[in-house]
Amino acid sequence: MKKILVLNLLLISLISLAQVYDFGNNPDAGKVLHLKDAEIYYEIYGKGEPLFLLHGNGGSIDAFSREIPELSKYFMVVAMDTRAQGKSTDTSKAPLNYIKFADDVKALADALKLKKINILGWSDGGNTALEFAIKYPKMTNKIITSGANVFPNGVGENEVENMKKDAEKMRAEHKPERDLRLLQLMIDEPKITTKQLNNIKAKVLVVAGENDLILRSHTEYIAKEIPNSQLKIYKGASHGVPIERAEELSREVVGFIKNKK
Repeated sequence: MKKILVLNLLLISLISLAQVYDFGNNPDAGKVLHLKDAEIYYEIYGKGEPLFLLHGNGGSIDAFSREIPELSKYFMVVAMDTRAQGKSTDTSKAPLNYIKFADDVKALADALKLKKINILGWSDGGNTALEFAIKYPKMTNKIITSGANVFPNGVGENEVENMKKDAEKMRAEHKPERDLRLLQLMIDEPKITTKQLNNIKAKVLVVAGENDLILRSHTEYIAKEIPNSQLKIYKGASHGVPIERAEELSREVVGFIKNKK
């Protein structure tokens, strides 16, 4: 629950900026992908090599309000609301998981007739990016994750126990099912193994804040186990690198993707 609260506080700081650009609520750029059990809202900016932006738990497209103007100068930016979040809907009954989210990314890429994509994923979006690289290696070019984890205890055992208590309280208070499912997602997922990390073929930039919610040891483990990875720790930053260090992150993303080595 702490992870959700921190993300919400960080996102509040984007409200005025998002209103200026209307990222996440732009009828000129927004479209909907109709799936069997969901409607996925997305917006496209710029032209060139495709770069998907995936927000964190409970967030939406406007999480990247500070990156989109810069990144869209270099790429075709595809910013999407993950199912059950933002403007995207979800009618599935099964528990949410990051593999399903990765399948939605694949479905959108297919609908846009894209053969290979880059992904910048923050928090849960980073988890989804890794699942995409694992399941769809031929469609994956480069991945940038910020504050990702590959198993629940990446945030620490105490935080997982706190989330379990929060989930029990939410059930007792009959809180919205959508909110409960998103919290349960972080309790149960992801379940990415060391072997799966070892088999990722894409080049990956693993990013985290010095004071991230994700344990430093966990972030270092991810970077160590992915063969073609680089590690970047933003000094003084929290879990909210895309907000706190947007300009620097955008430069890193452009340089990382454009570097053909």
